[in-house]
Amino acid sequence: MKLPPFLAGTLLVLGLLMPLALHAQPSEQQRLVDRARVVVDDFRGDPNFRHVAVYVQNAYGVVVVPNLVEGGFIIGGRYGVGVLLARDPQTGAWSDPVFVTLAGATVGLQIGGKASDMLITIMNEAAVNKLLEQGLKLGADASAAVGPVGGSIGAGTTVNFGEDVYVFSRNVGLFAGLTLDGTAIVPKSDWNTAYYGRKVRPKEIIAGKVANPAAAPLREALAAF
Repeated sequence: MKLPPFLAGTLLVLGLLMPLALHAQPSEQQRLVDRARVVVDDFRGDPNFRHVAVYVQNAYGVVVVPNLVEGGFIIGGRYGVGVLLARDPQTGAWSDPVFVTLAGATVGLQIGGKASDMLITIMNEAAVNKLLEQGLKLGADASAAVGPVGGSIGAGTTVNFGEDVYVFSRNVGLFAGLTLDGTAIVPKSDWNTAYYGRKVRPKEIIAGKVANPAAAPLREALAAF
């Protein structure tokens, strides 16, 4: 059946545009980077976490994990995929993201389940380097504590950072108790390869040997603290 000229033309245009539309869809990695930016903005805008700024400003690295899932009864576990950004010690600028997984078994008073947007500040260079080289296990490779919520700590306040790592969590759901020891943060090599277009070591990303301009909004969000 012969189509009317206007309909044939419309179908032709749609056929040409469809591959472009499909190609324009953000990758799984980019969607995570975009969600991480939203998480950073949420922490920065939440009055209960106004003290986070002084931790981020003094951190050597920050891990952002959108929607970390935890669940179980007495014995459970946690798992999430996030990004690590490190600060250039000379310029203070934040690096492009290194994709990481965060996982671990949990034992203790845990009843119910929750999803958490998590922001983790790493307060010394040695802990950042260990994470990049072989992964970081909280409680074994680095001391960790839950960051304070509320209070009067603000930007510019002198704080004694006694731990290697501080964890800030915005929870949704019921979960009694938050344990950190045994949680491992490990680079996610396949996602780093996909995002940067070639096999790349985490330290190359931090050093600026590769870059993805689409990560700029996330870097800018951290710089706004």
